[in-house]
Amino acid sequence: MKGYFRKRGEKWSFTLDIGRDHETGKRKQKTMSGFKTKKEAEKACAELILKIENGSYQAYSKDSFAEFMKQFMEMQKQSVRATTLETQTFMLEKHLLPAFGPILLRDIKPHHIQKFYTDKLEAGLSGSYVHTIHCLLNKALRIAYEWGLIEKNVATLVKPPRKSSKEMKVWNIDQIQHFLEVTKECRFHLAYLLGIWTGMRRGEILGLRWQDVDIENGILSVRQTIYRGAHKLIIQEPKTKGSRRTITFPTSVSTALRRHKLRQQEVKLRMGTRHQEHDLVIAHDIGTPVDPSELTRWFKHWTKKAELPSIRFHDLRHTHATILMQLGENPKIISERLGHNNISITLDTYSHVLPNMQRDLANKLEATLQKRPSSS
Repeated sequence: MKGYFRKRGEKWSFTLDIGRDHETGKRKQKTMSGFKTKKEAEKACAELILKIENGSYQAYSKDSFAEFMKQFMEMQKQSVRATTLETQTFMLEKHLLPAFGPILLRDIKPHHIQKFYTDKLEAGLSGSYVHTIHCLLNKALRIAYEWGLIEKNVATLVKPPRKSSKEMKVWNIDQIQHFLEVTKECRFHLAYLLGIWTGMRRGEILGLRWQDVDIENGILSVRQTIYRGAHKLIIQEPKTKGSRRTITFPTSVSTALRRHKLRQQEVKLRMGTRHQEHDLVIAHDIGTPVDPSELTRWFKHWTKKAELPSIRFHDLRHTHATILMQLGENPKIISERLGHNNISITLDTYSHVLPNMQRDLANKLEATLQKRPSSS
């Protein structure tokens, strides 16, 4: 009995003949992959051969889906962020375990998964959310395959629902000025100002610290973000390298920051020993972090009071980027301000602005040509 070894990308795998199927007479093979080195693959192959020869080998895992997912989630604890793990745990307990928990891992078929997706969509879940569940299930079954627990990753044979993009709505300059005028005395005015004039995400604004703000030079650094977990607020580093960035801001924001800091210091003195120091720019009177949902709730309140078109707080970020595009700013600079990993994300997201920019460019070219003196 001999294994056949090969390298797939950066990982090694091996294939081993394990006899013939009693019903069809066809040759059966066992493939295991995911080994960092050929030596590791050779060792695993030798161990498998020994099991086959002494009769202790089981073709595929007899674990239930639930039993395997316990192992998988333990592995996830070592490789994903706490917030990601929390989201995955919720999806597992709420959706995947009720559907697949008691089923043997090796008995899950493509039609089981396809029906599961259909049922979830009919129950009212969005295509994007079901797609996210699919990503978790696909990863889990891929690991099960790499560990040699199942014959194939059947999730790859299923067509998941398409991710539905949320409609992007933005305000124009007049609407922005009106909103800021209406909210100038409200407690979250500075948060709205930062969203509009820096393009920061909601969690980034709430996680901004005074130590990360240079008011004199009009620069701030995004170093942490606030996220609502299942039972508490979580402060963590930005998810990607691109999200950790510096952003310049206009004089109007500098003025607002100075005024806000002075007011915050007065409140701190009034709170005395009740104050908890977190160095947060946007915080409750006692210094504790603001829940992102609270910021959203008040934003909706003031949007309605200002009698403006309803948009999400996140759309302030889109408003910022759209204004910069319309002003003719370099897309690379916009991409860096928004914390996108590459410029293609920026161009894809705001492609709706480009046709108008093209028309403006054509008009400018025409105006330039008309100003040229005619040749005699």
